[in-house]
Amino acid sequence: MCTFNKATHFRFLFIILLSVSVLTCKQNNEKTKTPVDDVKQPIASLSKTTYTLGDTIAIQLSQPLSEATVSLDDIGTPIIQKSANALSIHTGSEKLGLHQLVVRGKTANKTVSSDTLSVEFWSDVNPRSVSYTVLKTLPHQASSFTQGLEFHNGVLYESTGLNGQSKLMQIDLPTGSILKSVPLANQYFGEGITIFNDRIYQLTWTSGVCFRYTMDFALEKTFSYPTQGWGLTHTDSVLIQSDGSNKLYFLSPDFQRKGELFVYDNMGPVMNLNELEYVNGYVYANIWQTNRIVQIDIKSGKVVGNLNMEGILPTNIDTKVNVLNGIAFQPTENAFYVTGKNWPTLTKIQLKSKEKKLVASR
Repeated sequence: MCTFNKATHFRFLFIILLSVSVLTCKQNNEKTKTPVDDVKQPIASLSKTTYTLGDTIAIQLSQPLSEATVSLDDIGTPIIQKSANALSIHTGSEKLGLHQLVVRGKTANKTVSSDTLSVEFWSDVNPRSVSYTVLKTLPHQASSFTQGLEFHNGVLYESTGLNGQSKLMQIDLPTGSILKSVPLANQYFGEGITIFNDRIYQLTWTSGVCFRYTMDFALEKTFSYPTQGWGLTHTDSVLIQSDGSNKLYFLSPDFQRKGELFVYDNMGPVMNLNELEYVNGYVYANIWQTNRIVQIDIKSGKVVGNLNMEGILPTNIDTKVNVLNGIAFQPTENAFYVTGKNWPTLTKIQLKSKEKKLVASR
């Protein structure tokens, strides 16, 4: 007598169907598998991505390349040493910052290979410590959240920040009193200023708007820019703007971008470039939330000097909150005037001695 009931029958069918399904999935998976050999493996690689200018870059090869070439930012670079498993190039006069390194060549089977690698070049200069003499301490409006400071024809101008409190001001230097001011609309947070071709330029922080005034504080024109606005200065021909990164932007008088410069020292990118002042081929920049002013070679972007400003910090306020910010050069006195946000003092200093020869960091 047969004991094969319905339940047993259904279990039997289920097992058969499950087995067929698993077998079908396995076959389909095997059909869609991609051989590892079909995925392009890079031939060129680097053991590190940051280099000091003057370093030799060793490029490792996973297999020999014939007719090998190396280019940096699409410019051919001589190969100074070559073997079956490595190529070497030299970093000499390249610009600081990020670059694309492209390695091309033919493999043993005559296939053309091209790999793109990213490298970053740091400064080869160990910045010197720049000493200074304190000449005088002057009063400064403690209510002024200083964002920019500038001399023009012996007269001191100041820009202040904070929404609803931002102003452009003309200052009486001996007393620190405000001789003239114009407020910004509440939506604007004032930032750096400079005076170029008898026009006052004032940045805003996150609004992307620069105001241009006549010397009697009449608003003449506005410009837009795509970055944050921090510091502003100028050479004889261009405006120079910072945005809180390690970049300086070169701008025409109508705020058209003309170029940019990456700022590095021997320890890497120098971030938080804030208030700026250009003097004799160098930009002096406050580093936000520090007591440091850096001296930047405007041609290379290398930091060549450091000023430690701890000796001038006011003792009666919290300078970790009310940070150093504000540097202006008075050429007739060969002196800098330095202050900070809500500081009660403005300090006149003079840099000591001649410029020393720059020292390579290696």
